[in-house]
Amino acid sequence: MSVRKSYHRVRIEWGDCDAAAITFYPNYFAWFDAASWHLFETTGTTSRALMKEQGVFVPLVEAQAKFKRPGHLGDELVIESWVDEWREKMFRVRHVVRRGDEVLLEGTELRCWATPHPEDPSRFRALPIPAEFRAALERT
Repeated sequence: MSVRKSYHRVRIEWGDCDAAAITFYPNYFAWFDAASWHLFETTGTTSRALMKEQGVFVPLVEAQAKFKRPGHLGDELVIESWVDEWREKMFRVRHVVRRGDEVLLEGTELRCWATPHPEDPSRFRALPIPAEFRAALERT
């Protein structure tokens, strides 16, 4: 089955690096988040529409990365992202970060479909993922 993929471009800037001009690793997780929202937006699903109009959030449940090569100041990266696993209330977004043809790292984010908990709005309550959201991300 083919799936929708998105390609998010990032340039490593001075503020993204440590003293050795190598990408400070937490930045990759921020870029994963941006790449996920870029993927959702390719379906017409914006964060504003989800949160403000539908009251839905897609919080992060788990994130991981496997670092293969360092990124350096000035590198132009492309983050390829797609959903590679669906569960009833959660889904996993896979990310591959490349500098040209070279893979720098691979990672995933596990996210859930959630609304504020009715008894405690500071918490979330996971709900089944709507078929139309899943279908939109399964279309190429």
